[in-house]
Amino acid sequence: MSPTRELSLQIAFVVHSIGEYMGVKVHACVGGTSVKDDINLLKKGCVHIVVGTPGRIHDMMKKNFFKTDYLRLFVMDEADEMLSRGFKQQIQDIFKFLPGDV
Repeated sequence: MSPTRELSLQIAFVVHSIGEYMGVKVHACVGGTSVKDDINLLKKGCVHIVVGTPGRIHDMMKKNFFKTDYLRLFVMDEADEMLSRGFKQQIQDIFKFLPGDV
């Protein structure tokens, strides 16, 4: 998770480029893109890595499209930036969806 759409898209591109040879499927879950595409990909469960912004990630979790049952790792890039930008409540809400061992 990262604070901006641009950074999320950059991260998704780099992860896709690195993981391309291993068959890793990456999806950028950010605002300004089709919510339907996010829902369809997350429902299918064909994505290994989801990169996104707090708003869209929280929305997908809250609506039960982004299931965290098999989530192993949750990474926050520029966490200090997100907290200073007022994402504190959303981040706390996201953490409530995460399994205890993540």
